[in-house]
Amino acid sequence: MQTDHAASQLTVRHAVPGDLSALVALSQKTFTDKFGHLYHPEDLASFLEDSHGTAAYAAWLTDPRNLIRVAETETGVLAAYLLCSPLSLPADNAQPGAVELKRLYVDTPLQGRGLGSRFVDEALSWARGQSAPEVYLSVYSENEGAQRLYARYGWEKVGDFIFPVGRHEDLEYLLRLAL
Repeated sequence: MQTDHAASQLTVRHAVPGDLSALVALSQKTFTDKFGHLYHPEDLASFLEDSHGTAAYAAWLTDPRNLIRVAETETGVLAAYLLCSPLSLPADNAQPGAVELKRLYVDTPLQGRGLGSRFVDEALSWARGQSAPEVYLSVYSENEGAQRLYARYGWEKVGDFIFPVGRHEDLEYLLRLAL
């Protein structure tokens, strides 16, 4: 049975440890829906296990330095999420205390309803609450929709780097927003 997320009322809240399995499933689904066609199945499977697997999300959920917000439908299905963390991107000139908008994914049926913008606003509010001088993120070089969203907020490209997905290598743009 397919859930119609678009017709559902949403609750946006902090993720809790009990969300782990649903968050991992949503993470893997949204990444695969958006980018899965780019990769050989074994590269995708390896990347999903390493970067979107239970161990990664369990660690992020238990680290108090992170912000994880989820959008949940009225039936309890997670349909979008935001993950912010201390900076881990290759930002050589980052100021001390810089943070990262690590992930922002919205399930396809909910796209276009303002959740991406809402989560960006929440990420920036969180970063300001951390007294961060700047926020970084990376975006796939061919993900023009996400690039447009971030440009509306004033993020600027400050570099690029190679992002491995299994043996596949993607060109990622490094974006920075001064706060």
